[in-house]
Formats: sequence, structure tokens, C-alpha cells
Amino acid sequence: MTLKIEFAIMGSALFGAGAFYAVKGNPVAEAAPVAVSHFTQADYNAFDRNFQMDGQTCAVGFRDHRICFGASPYEAELQDGDILPAYMPALSAEFRVIVETDLKVDGLQTVRFGRSLALIDPETRQVRDVLRLDAPNFRLAREPDPTRKS
Repeated sequence: MTLKIEFAIMGSALFGAGAFYAVKGNPVAEAAPVAVSHFTQADYNAFDRNFQMDGQTCAVGFRDHRICFGASPYEAELQDGDILPAYMPALSAEFRVIVETDLKVDGLQTVRFGRSLALIDPETRQVRDVLRLDAPNFRLAREPDPTRKS
């Protein structure tokens, strides 16, 4: 009689293990985030545009976090390949901006000037990429500022 009980317990255990592995499925390796050296469409899409906040229209920001970006006089001076002048601060963008945008390669710093983002090499202060967040679409956001004086 004890042999039958042991077989019953063994059978139950094997059935349970088989059911577990059938439901569990195959493990899928999680995709590690890939660092990029330029701004992406996802970066552009992370921001809200033309929303109401405190009775006024905000051109660009984060609606859910009640953050609205104002304009900066430095924005028109940003261009790929340029070196930031000493009078332009190269402070990292806000934490929320860093979290919402794609991971960037080591050695590049995301800086926000008003309604524009720039990728800066902090060692040389060279601008590697610019994204104008108030542009109507991603293609125009990647082009030089039309108000820039050459």
C-alpha cells in the first residue's frame, strides 16, 4: 500500500512540474537598451506639444508632470559641429528629460536650451546633435534653426 501512495505522490509532483514548464514558456532574453549618439524619433515623441496649462498654451513640455519649456536666446545659436561659446552654460538637462529620452552613448551629455535639446561632448563642448522640440515634426526638428544668423 505504501508503494501506491509513493507512486501517487511522485505522479502528482511530475504532473505539477510538467504543468509549470508548459505554462512558463520559453525564457526570452531581455533586450538591453542600445545607446545612440543622436536624437531619435522616440526622443521627439516623448514631449507634449501645444497643451493648456494654467490657462495658457504651452508650446512644448510634459503635460503629465506640469512642465512647460520656455524659449531661450541661446537656441538660435545651436548647430551641429559648433563649439559652445564660454558664455553658454552646458548644464545637463532635467532628470525628467533624461529619463524620457533614449539612452545616449557614454561621453555625450544631453543639454536643454529652452525648447531645444543638444548632445554635447563635455570635454570639447562640441555640439554633436540638436533637436528643436517646438518644430511641427521630427524631420523639421533635425534641421538648423531658420532664425539662426549665419
